Amino acid sequence: MLKVLIVKRYRTSGKLVATGLGTGYVFPLNSDLTFSEKRPHKLSGSTRLDQTPYRIEVEIEKKGNKDAFTVVRRWNENDLPRRSTDPNSPLEQRIDVSPSEYFTSAENAYIGQSPGHPIGFALAVSSFFLIWLIGLFGWWPPILAFVAGGLIVYLTKTPGDSSKIQEGEDAKNRVRVQAERELNEALLDVRNWAALDGVGFERAVARIYREKGFDVQFTPRTNDQGVDLILEKQGNVSIVQCKAYAANVGVSAVRELAGVRASWPYAHEVILATLFDFSKAAKDFVAKNDIKLFSVAREYLGSDYRPDR
Repeated sequence: MLKVLIVKRYRTSGKLVATGLGTGYVFPLNSDLTFSEKRPHKLSGSTRLDQTPYRIEVEIEKKGNKDAFTVVRRWNENDLPRRSTDPNSPLEQRIDVSPSEYFTSAENAYIGQSPGHPIGFALAVSSFFLIWLIGLFGWWPPILAFVAGGLIVYLTKTPGDSSKIQEGEDAKNRVRVQAERELNEALLDVRNWAALDGVGFERAVARIYREKGFDVQFTPRTNDQGVDLILEKQGNVSIVQCKAYAANVGVSAVRELAGVRASWPYAHEVILATLFDFSKAAKDFVAKNDIKLFSVAREYLGSDYRPDR
């Protein structure tokens, strides 16, 4: 299921949360509009939130007894391009097209696809709540509600136009390719990297290692034991600690990672990644210890840019 959430900001702290799931809860967000590891919580009556122009679209899937949320895309309502009225223009220029594999309500309306009338679903679901009436009226109330709901859904369900379905799938693929291209281009500019916070930097570093063929896992935001990314390739496991520093990373961070290594005796490589560079003391330390230093600016982007120059 797809859902568009509204991003709001605490008036006092400025922290971001997502609203719109209809549960009365808000979901803490990182500055790059990804979900924080903090648990959703209810707002007190005195809490004031300011609405932002940002929106995030999420896929919601059941995993056991819990809902799993995956961010599909993010956007600023103020920056949306005007829709084309030319019927021959690409579909993504005429309606809101999501990169998700699922069809949104706007896409379903275009292709004429409907899972059935909501009243039918409501009647079918209500049949389970009418079971308590069995002792008073027998089985007929829940059975009647379930049959009537199923019949309404069956009669109002429409498969959609096959040619428009294909048009929608093609448009989704173009949107996905374009979004990936834009992100790749943005991450070729070191100044965009410098604007990332710690979480955004970790995710961007993970993209680099995925490009190199690694399977990448993120560790929890809390109790990560000094490890941010776990890499796996051809049976070898490596660990990465990320430091999104504007200044050079000092020797203390390297010594800390050397201590972490003791908890990962099977690690193939232990890597300390930062955006810019490392101090001479840090480089001297790793020369005597089995730790690899990785500078995104120097080794990945080939850039000498520094924010203080």
